[in-house]
Amino acid sequence: MIGTRPLTRDQVKSVLNATTDKREHALMTLGFCTGYRISELLSITVADVISKSGKVLDYLTVRHTKNGSSRTVKLNSDAQKAVKALANQVLNNPKADRSTPLFLSGKLAKGNLLKAISRQHAHRLLKAIFEQAEIYGNVATHSLRKTYASMMYQALGGKIEKLQVALGHKSISSTIAYLSFNHADIDDANMGIVL
Repeated sequence: MIGTRPLTRDQVKSVLNATTDKREHALMTLGFCTGYRISELLSITVADVISKSGKVLDYLTVRHTKNGSSRTVKLNSDAQKAVKALANQVLNNPKADRSTPLFLSGKLAKGNLLKAISRQHAHRLLKAIFEQAEIYGNVATHSLRKTYASMMYQALGGKIEKLQVALGHKSISSTIAYLSFNHADIDDANMGIVL
């Protein structure tokens, strides 16, 4: 987390436009729209996002979060569309079923089991996409979560306590660490203080 930065809305659009692969697009979209950590995203299975009848679920619950509790996020239409496209692709694999990881690796595990991509593989994929979108400097997998935090902070009108809940943090200090405050704004505000 240390050193990574959030993306601007224009950068998010550039990144999503730079993705042509359904897996990469869904990984980016879910990261930006849910704020889950990369390890949490990679733990998602088809059953977590698609009902038995084939409908995309309205909510996504990740049960194994960093702090040991589960966190549920409502999926917006962009996330639902990306998830549906990827889940359909995954389920086209004859070995896949509802317990198959959503972010499927191209390599088979021992016993020909389907497995999720690794965190390191996800990092390489995302770095390549950031470079393709010409976004450099302090961006990595955690930039997805920081971008979510930044956009959610604005959407919540600066209510940091609500952002704490949205991110699933136990401590408000963890939430504050996610926000990249613009020091120029702070300097300008300071200059406006009149005694």
